[in-house]
Amino acid sequence: MTTVKSNSRWRALLLFVVLYLVCLAVVLFVRPVWDLIEKLSYRIDDLLNATGLAMADGEYDPASLWVIFGVPLIVAAVIFFLIRRFR
Repeated sequence: MTTVKSNSRWRALLLFVVLYLVCLAVVLFVRPVWDLIEKLSYRIDDLLNATGLAMADGEYDPASLWVIFGVPLIVAAVIFFLIRRFR
C-alpha cells in the first residue's frame, strides 16, 4: 500500500513541476506577460526604494529575479491546488 501512496506523491510532484515550467515558459516567451511581470518588478522596486529596504538603481534590480521566478511559482501552486481540489 505504501507503493501506491508513494507513486501518487511522485505524480503530484511531477504535475507541480510541469505546471511551474509551463508557467515559467509563458512568462519568458509571451511578450505581454513579460511586460506585465516587468511592470510588477518596477512597482516592487519603487516600494523597496520608498521603504529603504533595498535600493534599485537602473541596472541593479533587487526584485526582478524574485518576481520572474516567484510569480510563476505562485500561479503554479494555485493551479495545482485547484486541480487537486476539483479532482
